[in-house]
Formats: sequence, C-alpha cells, structure tokens
Amino acid sequence: MKRELANRIAGAMKQVERSLGALDEAIRDVENEAERKQMLRTVIEAVHNLHQHISVPVARRYPDLHPDGHGRTY
Repeated sequence: MKRELANRIAGAMKQVERSLGALDEAIRDVENEAERKQMLRTVIEAVHNLHQHISVPVARRYPDLHPDGHGRTY
C-alpha cells in the first residue's frame, strides 16, 4: 500500500473513532440494561475489528501512522 493511501485510511479511521466515541456516549444513556450492554458489546467488537484489521496493518507498514501517535511497531 502506498503512503498516500495509508494516510487516507488513517485519517478516515480517526473520523470513525470520533463517531464511535459519540455513539458510545449516546448508548450509555439507554435505560434498559440488557439492551445497553448488547449495544456496547457491539461497539467494542467493531472497534476491535477495525483496529485489528485496518489500523494495525497500516501501522505495521507506516509506524508513524500508529493511531496512538507513538510510532509503535507491530
């Protein structure tokens, strides 16, 4: 993957993370505990999958694009 594409993916992932954060906050106001837990579990699974299958491959190739900004290597 070329760097330009990796930058686009990393930028899009930042937008996704902000949106998922807002979703997480909204879900926490769901009154029904069982429903709230299921929704939160779904968000957690989505975050995990996005990180594992999108952010990690990008950061492996371009450590400076690590989502935490620390240039970690995988």
